[in-house]
Amino acid sequence: MLQGQAQIVSIAEACLGGLRGRSALLIGPEEVLQPYKKLLVDAGMKIVFQEKDYSRVANLLPHVQLLMNLPARESSARPLTAATIAMGCTGRRSPLLIFDLAATTSVEELAGLLPAVCLYTPADLGQILYPPTNAQIA
Repeated sequence: MLQGQAQIVSIAEACLGGLRGRSALLIGPEEVLQPYKKLLVDAGMKIVFQEKDYSRVANLLPHVQLLMNLPARESSARPLTAATIAMGCTGRRSPLLIFDLAATTSVEELAGLLPAVCLYTPADLGQILYPPTNAQIA
C-alpha cells in the first residue's frame, strides 16, 4: 500500500507544482493517515494539520492547499459536503487539491465543481493507480 500512498503524494506534488512550503489537512484516523503525513513532511510540507472529523474543516481550509480525506471504515458519517468546502474556500486565490481516499465516495462530488477546487474521487484514483490493462478492456 505504501507504493499507492507515494503515488498519491507524487500526484499532489505535480498538481501543486511542488509541496515544499505548502500546507495540508488530513482527515481521518491518525494510524491510517500516518504514512501520508510522513511522506508529506519528507516532501517538505510546512504544516500538516490532522483532524478526526469535519468539525473544523471550514476554518482550516483557508490555510491549506491539499486536503486528504480518509474517514474511519466503521464511520457512518455523512460525506464532507460541498457547502462546507465552499465556506472554507471563500476568498481563496490558490487552488485546493482534494483527494478522497476512501473506498467509496466520502467527499460530495459537487465540491469538484467549485472554481478553486480540484477533486480526485475514489474512482479517479482507482483509474490512475490501477489502470485497466488491454485484456480488461477487450
